[in-house]
Order: sequence, then structure tokens, then C-alpha cells
Amino acid sequence: MKKGVMLLVCLLGLSACSTKFSYHFLDWAIGWEQEDYVTLDKPQQKAFDALIEKFVLWHQSKELSHYVVQLTEVESLIKTNTLTPVLWAEHVEIAKRHWFRLFEFALPELLPIIMSLSDEQVKQILAKLREDEQELVKEFAGKTPTQLQKEADENLQEQFDDWLGSVSAEQKVLIHQYNQQRLSTLDMWLEYRHEWLRQFEVALGQRADKALLTERLTLLMTQPDELKSEQHKVFLRKNTEAFGTLLLAMNTSLSEKQSKHFYKKLGGLIQDLTELNQEAIEKEASAKKT
Repeated sequence: MKKGVMLLVCLLGLSACSTKFSYHFLDWAIGWEQEDYVTLDKPQQKAFDALIEKFVLWHQSKELSHYVVQLTEVESLIKTNTLTPVLWAEHVEIAKRHWFRLFEFALPELLPIIMSLSDEQVKQILAKLREDEQELVKEFAGKTPTQLQKEADENLQEQFDDWLGSVSAEQKVLIHQYNQQRLSTLDMWLEYRHEWLRQFEVALGQRADKALLTERLTLLMTQPDELKSEQHKVFLRKNTEAFGTLLLAMNTSLSEKQSKHFYKKLGGLIQDLTELNQEAIEKEASAKKT
């Protein structure tokens, strides 16, 4: 059930670092990603590093418990065969709100850094984002619907393989049927990403106005659906529910071996997040005593 659960896990934000080992390198990973987009000066880098350190501690001690609760609930819904397409869509929305809280936490300390960016630094950020956008366009350009569906089938099969050990011929058919019936949102998605980048460029261009910058970044980071067309939002909702239907069919088709593989992997993820969360809580408690 990789696509479904990993969609949820990725939407949960940084909990995509699903092992304790990788989580402890989270601050390094964020810093590495930042350097790929902009070179900060010493004061900016010091402020950014302090923010990331504070953010990781907050995320580990406060946010991971939310992820554990939701993943445990999803696990229970799957085990008891009570998961429905509508419930799945609701969990996807809940997971998105986890992401929004990450931004809300970071924004107050991120704003001064953004406001201090030079014109050259802004150009560097926008150039990298445009490069990313062009790579996405090239990835899909010129491909026929048949080619796109074949790639979608292969990607989804690979993801389910990770969570189930391997997929059966019957399950490959289910995956193919889902991708065949899925409403196409590619053009709308690329248009949305282009508009998001345009709006982000405007926000950076007006970064001297703190109130306006806050308003624009809050829209872009916590209310991105506002930039999507009504048709796009309707199609996304229908596709999300359709994926929930696929999950139900896949769950019914699981062999005993696949079921054990899935629950062992999901249980391991939940245990890792629980232990990470407890570790942070104990550190905070110890720090308060000293």
C-alpha cells in the first residue's frame, strides 16, 4: 500500500524521514537543500541555522505525535476494513494541515531572513525554481497518454512493491485500472505550478513590506488550493477518493505474506516516530531540570 500510505506520510511533512537514523540528519538535509537554492551571507546563515535547530526540536517533540495518531488510525481503518474513499480523502486533508503547521511555526523567524535577501539572492532563488519548472515540463513533454499511463503503472507498482514485498498479477491489473480511470490533471497541475511561481516572484519583489510578504507567503504555503481552478480541485478530490477505492481493492487482495510485510513496515514507521517523539520530550524535560 505504498502509494496510499506514503502519500499520507509525505503529506505529513518531514516524517517522510521514516527511520530514527535519517531523522537525526534532518537539519543537515534541510541545509543542503537550502544551499541548492541560495547562498546566504554569514548573518543570514546563522539565523537560518538557528531556525532549523529550533524547528527540528519542535517538530520532533510536538509534531511527531500527531503523525503517530493519524498513522495509527489509518492502520486501524485498514485492519478493520472500515476505510472508505471519503475517509481516505479526509485523512489526506488532515495530513495537509500538518504541513501548514510547519510553515506557521517557521514563518515568524523566516520572514526577517527573506526580507534581508539581496536582489542577487532573489535572482538565484528564482532561477533555480524556473530550472525546476522547466525540468518538470521536459519530463512530460511529447509523451502520449499511453506512455504516461505506462510510467504511472510502473511507478505505482514499484511503490506498492516496497510496502507489500511484491505485487501480484491481479494487483497490477487493479493499479492499471486505477490509472486508466484517473482524471487527467497534468496540464492543470503544470499551470498551477507556473502561477505559484509567478506569485512567489511577486512576493519576493515586495519583500520590504512585511505585512504584504506575510500575507502572500501565508497564501502560497498554507492556502495553495486558492490558486487552483475549480475544475482542478474537483478532479483532485475525485482522484483522491478513487485512490481510496484502489486501497480497498488492494487490501482485499493481499496475501498473508503481503499483509505481514505491510503491517511490519507500517508498524516500524509508527514505532520509530513514537520513539523519536519520546526522546525529544525526555530531552526537554531534562533541560528544564538543569
